[in-house]
Amino acid sequence: MKKLFGTSGIRMKDLSPEIAYKIGFALSQLYDKVVIGRDTRTTGLLISNAIITGLLNGGSEAINISIVPTPVLGYTAKDYDVGVMITASHNPPEYNGIKLFNNDGTAFNNEQEIAIEKIVFDKNFKRASWDCVGDVWEYNGAIKKYGEHILNNLNINEKHNVVVDCANSAGSLVSPYLFTDVGCHVISVNSHIDGRFIGRMPEPNENNLHSTMKMIKGLNEGGGNYIGIAHDGDADRMIAIDEKGRLSDFDKLLALFSRFIVEKTGKKTIITTVDTSMILDEYLSDLNGKIIRTKVGDVAVSEKLKEYDDAVFGGEPSGTWIHKDIHMTPDGILSGLRLLEVLEYYSESLWKLLDSVPSYLNFREKIQCNDNLKDKVMEYVKNNGYNIFKKEPELIDGCRFTFEDGWILIRPSGTEPYIRIRVESKTKDFGKELLEKGKDIVNKGIKYCGF
Repeated sequence: MKKLFGTSGIRMKDLSPEIAYKIGFALSQLYDKVVIGRDTRTTGLLISNAIITGLLNGGSEAINISIVPTPVLGYTAKDYDVGVMITASHNPPEYNGIKLFNNDGTAFNNEQEIAIEKIVFDKNFKRASWDCVGDVWEYNGAIKKYGEHILNNLNINEKHNVVVDCANSAGSLVSPYLFTDVGCHVISVNSHIDGRFIGRMPEPNENNLHSTMKMIKGLNEGGGNYIGIAHDGDADRMIAIDEKGRLSDFDKLLALFSRFIVEKTGKKTIITTVDTSMILDEYLSDLNGKIIRTKVGDVAVSEKLKEYDDAVFGGEPSGTWIHKDIHMTPDGILSGLRLLEVLEYYSESLWKLLDSVPSYLNFREKIQCNDNLKDKVMEYVKNNGYNIFKKEPELIDGCRFTFEDGWILIRPSGTEPYIRIRVESKTKDFGKELLEKGKDIVNKGIKYCGF
């Protein structure tokens, strides 16, 4: 079991520079040229400098591109051996993290992270001699190069009114400008960088986006016809706000965009994760869409995308989308821009398009479970699930039991001491029944495994 890396790199409250230094030193044992970016968090420079110190001590070169969104770092990594993004994504400001990227834009997979941890915990460091210490280079052209690539791969021909909410983070340096460059009238909100996230917390949810939603509703009551695009702390995610000021449902937005991709490109395979709604299957059924589900996390999505020639898009219901035909890093800025392509393709308002997508009831629960018990509890659920649900579990990631009118997913959190339960159903009674059965089997598993 990994000690540092979770489902999306390293994320910790009060991440220490000592850990960052060791990660940098470990990377120096494997890679010569490393590009480093960070979001706006107050500890970003501290962590960046610690990683750079480790890299130099091992003899590697560090290319510092300073404050950038994650998609910029991922795209820039193609010119180097490996990329390091310092971010805690949607977590509060007291958190920070480290995410590693290959030079094809994909994040490190499980085996690569284990290799880094092995070097860290075995203390298998080879220090460079005084005359072979690495150098630091400052590169200021990453945002421009990324922006040119994105703009060259878009087909937006109409004028759109867009409110862009960047959560005072790294997206502020890119997103409002690219929306302007494609001809939008842009109102930017929370788009001055501040690592305290003083405008709103970086999680793009209804509570944090209440003011922005209210603004869009007010603008449109006056005839403005605005939509909203909101990012998380590193802008690898996007959520939309429709013309009525409503936050879009993540699953419906994913289904809408997936249908657009299948219709426009003729590529019928969509990659998504095991926690994605059955909406996606039903909404693409008339197009003979093929839905491939994989483990939760952009790493699993990107690896599966590379397996299928007939797949050019993959996404999670969290708003983390990968556009293989453009580049392989999750990109909330690109996703927001391509949503404008969707509006033009269907010649319809966002709210009408979203309302055309079916929706079902969702229930969620998380049950506290010590990390050292998670594997045992999940083994208990796997072995006893058939007796409870009368279905064999799907074991892609955790245990999912699928029925004609709904499904339940039980899986351990990769970042917190919880077992998470998600239920989707077409009726309230069936959904609650599944949820209660899920809670019961998890609690029994914890009790059984804890003694």
